[in-house]
Amino acid sequence: MKLNRRHFLGGTGAAFLIGACEALPGAAPAPRQIEQIGIQTYTLRAALDDDFVGTFQMIKDIGYDYVELNRRNLTGRTPAELKAFLDDIGLPSPSIHLDYEMFATGSTEIGDIAGELGCEHAILPWITDEQRNLDAYKRHAEVLNRAGEILKPYGVTAGYHNHQFEFFDLGEGQTGMGILLGETDPEYVAFELDLFWAALTGSDIVGLFEKHPGRFKYCHVKDLKGDASAYKTSVDFGAIVAAHMANVGEGDLPFETYFAAADVAGLEYFIVEHDNPPQPYRGSMETSYNAVKAMRF
Repeated sequence: MKLNRRHFLGGTGAAFLIGACEALPGAAPAPRQIEQIGIQTYTLRAALDDDFVGTFQMIKDIGYDYVELNRRNLTGRTPAELKAFLDDIGLPSPSIHLDYEMFATGSTEIGDIAGELGCEHAILPWITDEQRNLDAYKRHAEVLNRAGEILKPYGVTAGYHNHQFEFFDLGEGQTGMGILLGETDPEYVAFELDLFWAALTGSDIVGLFEKHPGRFKYCHVKDLKGDASAYKTSVDFGAIVAAHMANVGEGDLPFETYFAAADVAGLEYFIVEHDNPPQPYRGSMETSYNAVKAMRF
């Protein structure tokens, strides 16, 4: 199943044309909404370890339309087996997070995995402490460009997912995010903006979209509660998550403002995530799903 932009943003295509015909001259267009909502399976890693089948069924029952996978979902099963399982449940997987080493080797392994799973996007989600300096980010850009070129014949796009440290000043006003956006080829590399981590640093998210139009194909929808300014330059992930990460709708981020710029950003995939969701998991996942479903912009 191929998911595309028309599935995700309401008020487009035929539905938009019908609404426009019915609207009075000069009337404001009907607000849009996100029609297809995904979830990153890292959110439910503990639940999946306990009950793999039941947790995916819960995701489907809540109403999520697709899942973003990660490497640990392949533990003990082949890509073909995981694809068959997800097909039976009815959860496509348009994207997957995979390890840096797989991108850096320049092999076709990522294409083989993504191809078997039916993923259109393979995303690098994490770099280590020693990989976060100016020269290293330049190498990461080269790695992503090379991987994207290798993946293109598979119909797969390489992607990069940020945390907060990509927005730290590396000197002379340069940031890791700026280097990656400036030195990767849009033909081969797209970006997954984690809204929580970007907002934590005080970044102008809409301004980022406007400065780099079309580069952000996916976003992680996760909420931030309270004043997190004390952690603006921190990498104490545990403390940050415990103090400030919230189910979507229970924090303070202006998601509808961000999503109103979706056309500029290039956003196609809206993926709920929480690094350590409060239990019961079903209640947390329903809260986030319902909040995203209710957004209008």
